Amino acid sequence: METSSFSIPKDGEMFVDVVLERCRNLVDSGIWDGQFSHVRLDTWMGNFATQTERYFGACVLDALIYRSERQTVALMEQLFERIIPDLVRRFPPAPVNDCSWLEKPREPLQMPSPQLRVIPVLKLNDPPTKSGLLLGRLYRRALGLNDAWMLWPWLIEHSKNVGIKQFLFIDDFLGTGDQFCEFVDQFSLVDRLKDCYAVYAPLAAHVKGIAKVKEKIPGLHVVAVEVIDQSYSLFSVESNWFNDQTNTPGAARTFYEQLVGRVLFPVKPEAIRGYGKLALAYAFSHATPDNCLPILWAAGPNWKPLLTR
Repeated sequence: METSSFSIPKDGEMFVDVVLERCRNLVDSGIWDGQFSHVRLDTWMGNFATQTERYFGACVLDALIYRSERQTVALMEQLFERIIPDLVRRFPPAPVNDCSWLEKPREPLQMPSPQLRVIPVLKLNDPPTKSGLLLGRLYRRALGLNDAWMLWPWLIEHSKNVGIKQFLFIDDFLGTGDQFCEFVDQFSLVDRLKDCYAVYAPLAAHVKGIAKVKEKIPGLHVVAVEVIDQSYSLFSVESNWFNDQTNTPGAARTFYEQLVGRVLFPVKPEAIRGYGKLALAYAFSHATPDNCLPILWAAGPNWKPLLTR
């Protein structure tokens, strides 16, 4: 890996101004909603002590993919209107039912129970602030899913006992796959889903996580609206970030690690580049995956975060 010294290019200060102006416009237009504001943006940029650090911060902002609530709902609609129907058409459950997977969980209580349950990915020890709960409420509010057909994961066996054999697991983000595999183990899903048609459908997913989950439960269908690969990792040689004719992703990684050492984040050493060392800059308005760089979401003694976890 190339590790030459990271420095600000000739037009670096102009680049910083352009990126910050674009970010402010995104805030003003409501595209960056929720936790974003001019004050929060300026406070975060104030963390950087030198012009070179400010340039580095602007590069991270330039790479940031931020999904507003409206964009998150659009991902949900794409999932139910296109991704899942394509899956079900290619790999139909038995018995085949013409009713769409979007209409099934919308059906009122007066109708016969649909043979499908929607399940948020939640472990028993997850706090009430966990994104799975927030996502479930957003699905209910934006897509009109009926609470009655949404299920706690610990009730899967009960549902199977009354004839339910189709399960849709909803999530916002799949990173390394470790958390979902822990979820699978906690509820013994490898065995419980053997005779079921089950789909795990995060809105966004990293290819590493998809591969790990498919290996964990071979019969589970895994689909996502956005599939993220190594090119999204800011310090990857496959990434376009930091290739500015002066720097390289390797030089940026070395500079970043020195910056983190100065800031003294309360983050484990193995998570300095995000959990699983994925080094992402991807967030939703309701939550930020821990696979993202901690400089985006972690608070330190001398550091104010841009995003909330």
